[in-house]
Amino acid sequence: MRDSHRADAERLLVRAVEEEARRTGGRTDSGALMSRARAALDTMAAGAAEEYAAYTRALDSVAAGDRPL
Repeated sequence: MRDSHRADAERLLVRAVEEEARRTGGRTDSGALMSRARAALDTMAAGAAEEYAAYTRALDSVAAGDRPL
């Protein structure tokens, strides 16, 4: 995953964990939840590697000014 995309995903994970902590009144182990969320993100990213590669190629193509056929 590109660094910028990983950073975006990490920010969303932090927001989700913070919201869960607020929702449960602080009864959630935020550190453990964040660790589980990061592991799940890694698993999802690995499972979608082929699709993500196609997506980043398309982004690079658009950035280079290429037009699809």
